[in-house]
Amino acid sequence: MAKKQIILYGAAALFAVSGIAALPSGNVTGGVGCLVIAAVCAFFAKKGKAAPQGKNATVPTAAAASGSRIAETIRTKIVGVTFDNEDGENRQDILSTMTGDEEITVEKYTYNGEPAAYIKWGSKILGNLSAELAADLYRKYPNATYEAQILEITSGGAHTFGCNIELDVVVKEEKTESRQTAGETIVYIDRSSKKYHSKSNCSGMKNAKSIPLSQAKKKYTACKKCCK
Repeated sequence: MAKKQIILYGAAALFAVSGIAALPSGNVTGGVGCLVIAAVCAFFAKKGKAAPQGKNATVPTAAAASGSRIAETIRTKIVGVTFDNEDGENRQDILSTMTGDEEITVEKYTYNGEPAAYIKWGSKILGNLSAELAADLYRKYPNATYEAQILEITSGGAHTFGCNIELDVVVKEEKTESRQTAGETIVYIDRSSKKYHSKSNCSGMKNAKSIPLSQAKKKYTACKKCCK
């Protein structure tokens, strides 16, 4: 359980006890108020960071930075958490000091010719994405970047620490080359064709020229591929 969840559950318990104690003494308003606060704290604790369901759980995507989008969000666990890093520090020792609120990053690399990805806390390597997941993401999104946050630091048998994360796969948005200039939409033509296009490279055009849409409509017809 993450640190924030523990705090919220603790607060919920305290307010619940206070509310129950206040009701018999006649302080109905205070008692009800404490119970309401307890319910709210419990709700947000339960709604907070949840552990992955299954091996790799996909969750609804969210908004990304301008010019990009989150193609997929996956909840998964870090693998390789029992290995030593190159500096000799064991990853278990690193995880044992973490609370779950730390900021982490994902660094893509290649291992034996196959795609791979480190999960890092600052300069410290915590582990990797599984080889299967790294390969699948590379196949579907070869140019994507990854962003991640910790869901939970876990402790299993024999004091083995683990880490569950939420991984966002961020891809660049395809930019349409049609644009508004002084209130006029700009399109593209190629003198060898009688079509106008919203993309300058549509249908293998060479030496495309940009002109206002109103002018293009006088001599050309819309490309069925890119002008929808």
